[in-house]
Amino acid sequence: MGHKLSAGCGSGAGNVHPRILVLFPIRQLRESLKFVTDVQNGLYVTLKGLAMKSWGDKNSPLYDNLPFMEIEGTGFTFPCKAEVKLDGEFQYVIKQKGEIYLANKQHHGRIRMDMPVLDSIRYAIPDDSVFLAELVWGAGKDFYDFARHKLDPNCGLGFFGCLRYDGVQLWNVATYDQTRQILEKQTFYNANAVLIPSVLVADQEELDDLFERIVSSGFEGLVAKQPDSKYVNGNTYHWTKWKNVEEGDFVIVGYQSGTKRAKILSCLIGHMVNGVITPLTHVGSGFKIDEKTDMLARLQAIDTGKVVDGDRLVPPSVIIKVVHNGVIRNPDGSVNSLRHPRFDRVRDDKVVSEIEALV
Repeated sequence: MGHKLSAGCGSGAGNVHPRILVLFPIRQLRESLKFVTDVQNGLYVTLKGLAMKSWGDKNSPLYDNLPFMEIEGTGFTFPCKAEVKLDGEFQYVIKQKGEIYLANKQHHGRIRMDMPVLDSIRYAIPDDSVFLAELVWGAGKDFYDFARHKLDPNCGLGFFGCLRYDGVQLWNVATYDQTRQILEKQTFYNANAVLIPSVLVADQEELDDLFERIVSSGFEGLVAKQPDSKYVNGNTYHWTKWKNVEEGDFVIVGYQSGTKRAKILSCLIGHMVNGVITPLTHVGSGFKIDEKTDMLARLQAIDTGKVVDGDRLVPPSVIIKVVHNGVIRNPDGSVNSLRHPRFDRVRDDKVVSEIEALV
């Protein structure tokens, strides 16, 4: 399962007992990352009806002196610290003059206030502080589910970093381990604001095992971080993202037209469920312009004339290879969708009867 990255050429293996993998809090992840989504129950009953404020401002002074680090690592140096990668949206959590804000990457410039999760942590965070977190919906496993709810005030936060604490700058100064100690001492965590677990990993074998456990639990992957690394502005090769990468063959059952240049907005693909081709999700990326043109002509030639939810339906005959970052499942374990699917190529060498069920 997934694409295995080779280990870096770092220091020798640490003294971590293999049992650490058993102790890694997968159950804790499943429980603590089930973020609260119902304001009528529990912690947020008094906040029912709270109206979130959200606006765009790429030039906001909130962004002053805030770094953004691009993770460019391609291998692993051991020992390292590994964290679960949630599938949501990067956020700065900013406390200034008694007010608390969420701000995503500056080139997006989306700022939020008055969310239940922010109100629940407001008084436990010291002024003049900036934390890093992932804004998610549900368990943090499905970006598309988050995209449909990203303006919902009941999204949750998974914390993983701190750039400034009580007026003291940490980025480019404190190491990962030092910053982690600050994070672990915070008292504001709750069902809707959690600290993403971190575990010390000794070697590639342990990392492989941990990765498989995380992916099988439905998460996107992990981020490996060198303990002595620092959060900097720009690129870093001391952190490495490791996402699950899979591929499979699917049949097109519908499509949506795009712009004159793009030709096709997306293809609706299906998979086999109990011997029946069943719609699964849309694939819109990965196509070159000429591939979209060719695909549009092919699908228009077999268009049934029926339109359902914006999809023009076609008989299941065109098979494509799709690369994706894993299967997204429902709470009962059944298949819901694919994570970040993208087109690879047409499989004219395949027939529909060869389409396999996702397991």
